[in-house]
Amino acid sequence: MNEDILNIFRHNLERLRKRYGCSCKQLSELIGCDSSYISKVENGRIIPPLDKIIAIADFFEIEFIDLFKKTN
Repeated sequence: MNEDILNIFRHNLERLRKRYGCSCKQLSELIGCDSSYISKVENGRIIPPLDKIIAIADFFEIEFIDLFKKTN
């Protein structure tokens, strides 16, 4: 995956998570992952597979593609 797209994804994930008042641990557990999963994603240590990206988008009630759109 393109590094710029990954950076946009990580930024959007963190922004949305904070807007919803959700910790990394809480979101990780809500999508069925170990407690440090979202932290690892936001820090660029892992790239989530499509099923996890969709689970994240479903949690935020957005289309998964919106996680990859650049925001101002």
